[in-house]
Amino acid sequence: MSKNIFCEQLYRKVGEDIVLTPDKSTVTDPITGILWKHGKNKVAEWDNHFGLDIYAAFINRTTLDQATGDGVYSVEFNGKPLKTFTLSVIKVVPKPAITSSCNPDKTSCTLTCEGNTTDAEPVTYRWKLGEGAWEVSGQQKIVSRNDNTNISYTCQLKNPVSEASEDFDKDLFGPGERTGHCPIISSLAIYSISYSQIPPSGCTAKSTMDTVVASLCC
Repeated sequence: MSKNIFCEQLYRKVGEDIVLTPDKSTVTDPITGILWKHGKNKVAEWDNHFGLDIYAAFINRTTLDQATGDGVYSVEFNGKPLKTFTLSVIKVVPKPAITSSCNPDKTSCTLTCEGNTTDAEPVTYRWKLGEGAWEVSGQQKIVSRNDNTNISYTCQLKNPVSEASEDFDKDLFGPGERTGHCPIISSLAIYSISYSQIPPSGCTAKSTMDTVVASLCC
């Protein structure tokens, strides 16, 4: 084949039609013959004397056909190779599911974006935190307790013909685990309650206030 032949990579979903259209403007002579090939096999051939022939493997392709038709297609004009198309027929990605697992002391958790991507490759995984921008990453996302602010996480599976995403809104580290002031406030509340047993008025209101603050915090 000529070194100047242009190659194009194409992706299509399973069951989707495709039209391969070469650029005839690069052919300077009058066109007297056209040949399409799938790999080394002839698909269709036309010449100005005998007309069009469709070869056996591609006759009646409008009926149910279990073959996807992916592979390398090439076209020749006047017996000279003009262009090749590499066609990959792939499935759409499934809607993913997000699972989580944390270390024993719950200082970090790992989110995993799961989905059966068989026959859907190439697939990329993307993650988004809250309303932030998408970040191309791997299948897993590590979240630290220090960085966690109860925002949602979204995982997306994406391939050249489709995309699907799933949200994860569960609080990974549980309520109240990121605050360190409750023990101090609780101690102050106990001290105030003990002090309120002394007769002078005015202390009871303060102890009640401290108790409310402690209960709200913890």
